[in-house]
Amino acid sequence: MKTRGGYPLVISAVSTLALYCSRCGKIELHNVSRFAINNAEYQLVCSCGQIQGSIASAGRRQYLLDIPCVVCETNHLIFLDSKLFRQPKASKIYCAQANLELGFAGSPEAIAATIARHKQEVASLACELDGQSEQGIENSQILLEILNRIHDIAEQGGVYCSCGNTDVDVDVLVDAVEISCGQCEGRLRISAKDEQDLAAISALKIIELAPLRRTSRK
Repeated sequence: MKTRGGYPLVISAVSTLALYCSRCGKIELHNVSRFAINNAEYQLVCSCGQIQGSIASAGRRQYLLDIPCVVCETNHLIFLDSKLFRQPKASKIYCAQANLELGFAGSPEAIAATIARHKQEVASLACELDGQSEQGIENSQILLEILNRIHDIAEQGGVYCSCGNTDVDVDVLVDAVEISCGQCEGRLRISAKDEQDLAAISALKIIELAPLRRTSRK
């Protein structure tokens, strides 16, 4: 056993993956022994019964995550370095094609902190929708994901109005996100009801608002 300063050095052999389930929509935690991964392929199954993928050793300190993607309708093969499971912050797992967040990888502590922050964001969003409808609360997960995607597109300069304004406002509704332009009053409503809506926004690289057309008076 390795020691540090005369005391045993404890090395965690547990890797944690947190993956979004395409069936129930929840984040499922998978605590996997790295010794088990090295010996055989490990299947990742959600508590609802949905198979979320598998992970196996891919050489020294490398792991191969095989994960299905509802957007691409195919399986992604993602290489994970063992260092990811020892970092103080969780690393996001993405669908590179659609830039869709599929989950997180990291130490149990890092994943727990990320999940707690995520739940707080969902709860905050649910409070904003409180009093509107129960459906709005149920949709809070989808709304949060769509808001995150809009934010990602905006960071790349892809959210703007065709009038030339890039400083737009975003409002959260019960089952949609509305983007508005304060310059020309143009508006665009993005549906946020289900996984299909999330898949649709995830496939976009730009979001362009059309200026509000005014009817001329004679």
